[in-house]
Amino acid sequence: MKIIKASFVAAAAALAMAGGALPAQAHSGHWIYVTGGQAKFDGTWLTVCDTAVDGNRVRAHLRSNTGNIYYSGWAPSQSCNTEGHPTSIVQFRVCAENHGCSAWHDRY
Repeated sequence: MKIIKASFVAAAAALAMAGGALPAQAHSGHWIYVTGGQAKFDGTWLTVCDTAVDGNRVRAHLRSNTGNIYYSGWAPSQSCNTEGHPTSIVQFRVCAENHGCSAWHDRY
């Protein structure tokens, strides 16, 4: 994950030095919750956290602007998983096994 973040920062710096325009600052997203887990999506980076040691895994569902549903990786127990996703994602929700899912939320 550190390599991906470092590559992103290096690419942004190279673009700025080349006189290119940088995009507006990304929205910081907002946390959504379900029993045993939480997730945040800022339009590029998705963070999913398993907040309970209860044997129930936690992941997010993502809906694209075409209506397709994608699934994040499972968050490690009592830890978080962060991964990049395309800007075509318009909604997300967090789900915990045996507890169900939150409502769908807009990405911002």
